[in-house]
Amino acid sequence: MKPYHVAIGFFFAGALLIVSLGFIVYGDNGLRDFNTLKQELRNLKAANDLLQQENIDLHRKIQRLKEDPEFMETIARQELKMIKKDELVFKFKEDDADKNQTPMAPEEMKPEDMKKEIPHE
Repeated sequence: MKPYHVAIGFFFAGALLIVSLGFIVYGDNGLRDFNTLKQELRNLKAANDLLQQENIDLHRKIQRLKEDPEFMETIARQELKMIKKDELVFKFKEDDADKNQTPMAPEEMKPEDMKKEIPHE
């Protein structure tokens, strides 16, 4: 074989190798896509771990609701705003101006700051 045939063979083999490496790294389902999929898998596993923990917490809450009447009452009061038959609920309307003021101690109040007292029945 002549030396230039060997050189041409090495050239084409090198070119083929470079093109193949390009497809491996940048082509469809190549190394770049593989790394992207690995990162997506890590993100999905982390989200799955959070959902599993939330599921465990909800299962525990369900068990407590079934077994603990005090916990059931607490949840009913907080989430459903329920009260007992003998309880009264007082709702106060808060003015925007009152939200920015800090409450005063009774000894700090002046007579003009005090509101008229409602007589008892």
